[in-house]
Amino acid sequence: MQNVRLYGAVALVSMAFVGSTAMAAESGKSSFDVRVTVPEYCEVNASTLMASEGNGFASGSIFESCNTQEGFQVIASHRPLETNEAVAFNYAGELTYLRDDGWSQVANRTGAKFGMKPISIRYSALTTPLAINLTITTI
Repeated sequence: MQNVRLYGAVALVSMAFVGSTAMAAESGKSSFDVRVTVPEYCEVNASTLMASEGNGFASGSIFESCNTQEGFQVIASHRPLETNEAVAFNYAGELTYLRDDGWSQVANRTGAKFGMKPISIRYSALTTPLAINLTITTI
């Protein structure tokens, strides 16, 4: 008895859907456009990389997220380097030598990006420890 009621209910619901689609088709077609403006958002999240005195190597990872198609730059800020100090910065396979003035572009990325990327530094002849902070700017 319950199976008969269940089959009857399924048949009734099915006929209701078939009937409603037939009525919708008879009333004509309509369409609409939906447009959404998504604000530009970029972030880079990494702990400060520290280099001790002398020569050495340090590595870590960075989370980058940017939804702009034009791309973005990653900038390293650090203390000014002395004449004999050298620091090579590797950002996801892109190698850059840090500039003496304390501001260095370490990556120029195209298109939207999201995810973890490896970073590392190789340094030589540092007279004092060096802290490197990363920021992101859109192009």
